Amino acid sequence: MMNKKRLFVGALALALSMTGLSSAQDRVVLRVWTGSSSPVENEFKEKQIAAFEAANPNIDVDLLISPDYGTQIRAAFASGDYPEVFTVGQFDFPQWQADGLLAIGTDKIEDAEGIYEGLRAAFTADGELYCAPKDFSTLALLYNIDAFEAAGLALPDETWTWEDMAAAAEALTKDGMVGFSAAADKFRWMAFFYANGAQLFDDEGKVAFDSPEAIEALEFYQSFVANGHGKLPSDLNSGWNGEAFGKGAAAMTIEGNWAIGYLRDTYPQLNWGVTEIPLAPNGGRGTLTFTECWAVSSRAQGALADAAWKLVNFLTGPNDDGAKAVAEAGFGVMPARAEFGDLWLSTVGEEYSAFVKGAEYAVAPIFPLGFADFDAAVNEATTLVMTLEESAEDALREAADVARDINGE
Repeated sequence: MMNKKRLFVGALALALSMTGLSSAQDRVVLRVWTGSSSPVENEFKEKQIAAFEAANPNIDVDLLISPDYGTQIRAAFASGDYPEVFTVGQFDFPQWQADGLLAIGTDKIEDAEGIYEGLRAAFTADGELYCAPKDFSTLALLYNIDAFEAAGLALPDETWTWEDMAAAAEALTKDGMVGFSAAADKFRWMAFFYANGAQLFDDEGKVAFDSPEAIEALEFYQSFVANGHGKLPSDLNSGWNGEAFGKGAAAMTIEGNWAIGYLRDTYPQLNWGVTEIPLAPNGGRGTLTFTECWAVSSRAQGALADAAWKLVNFLTGPNDDGAKAVAEAGFGVMPARAEFGDLWLSTVGEEYSAFVKGAEYAVAPIFPLGFADFDAAVNEATTLVMTLEESAEDALREAADVARDINGE
């Protein structure tokens, strides 16, 4: 009898032990890496991960939020041992995709059609969507309401044209203020480039960067500095457009929705508004978008890959803890899904609707893989034009010739 009892107890212990072993084997540990941003956004990411773990008790997340993310992730890629889930900036995507580091997400990403088309395009290669945008920003025209009213000018709106903007800049340049702060940055003037119908390459793949439409766009942007109705931020004792605008040195500028928190915190007395970037002579609109995505490692397989995609969809999908949570957080960036645009505005303020409207036509200004020298040439051309050292036509032609060499034209 004693032996039977001992046998039963032993069998029960073995069964419990095997159950525990099975449970341990079923657990998945995901390494998740991302860059450090603002304290508010870092805390938001931590809350998202905590909510995911609570909803998925068999998945543990080892989260790394690092200020040195770029260096660390590249070192991990080089070693061949990199995290299962990580963020990818739009400018890194072409290289990382070409290197085979990213799993294809076309059939994995939940409700991909709900993501803004321009954001999907930023992370698509060879017809495949690789990763899910987590949030984004666009550019718009910021204007000083008090300055406009003091000058007797009607406030800018969606009907404004380049001509309207130029006329206002002239009228506003007085009493120590210039009409426009114009950074020597390709990611500002190229909003006008795309609005005017310009493209990096034509439909046949030929370099078109120095087209008449491109030249006209850069000439317009330069004109504010050339005619004295605008200045570079550095000439306004400022580090960037937002500072020059915030301190009242410029009545208008082009910036992104990241300026909202900065201006509220640093210049709370500033009375300002925002509208879409003015219409080009052809009636076209243009703005740029800046985004990053959550990607899954191409090395993740089986249960690990399933858990990784479950996390990505949790962080970016149309659920309470994904894109909706981004909208409700209101820390600057906008949700990547159009259905939550209005919710974001209800959080940050309806007066910032121009940033959301721009999402419908925004372009991610990504240069093709292998065109790094062209990218550098465009940066140099922008500086030379904005410092009045070279004409827009000459500078763009020189940059385009670099692209033609690369393109074999």
